[in-house]
Amino acid sequence: MRQKLVIACLFLIYIMTLPVFSYGSGEQERPNAAVLDSSHEFEPVLDGAHIVHDFVVLNKGSAVLEIEKVETG
Repeated sequence: MRQKLVIACLFLIYIMTLPVFSYGSGEQERPNAAVLDSSHEFEPVLDGAHIVHDFVVLNKGSAVLEIEKVETG
C-alpha cells in the first residue's frame, strides 16, 4: 500500500512540474508597442474648427499587436 502511495505522489509531482519544462528557452513571441509621441497639445483654434493629429504606434515585437482600447485624456 505504501509503495502505491509513493508512486502516486511521484506521478503527481511529475505532472505538476511538466509545464515548467515544456516552455523551452522562455522566449515567446510578444508584441511590443512603441509610441513616437505619447501626447500632443493643440494650439488654440476657433470654435467649431476641425483639427486632427495622428499618433504613430509601431510594433517592435515579433507577434501581432492588437490595439483593443484607446482613451483620450
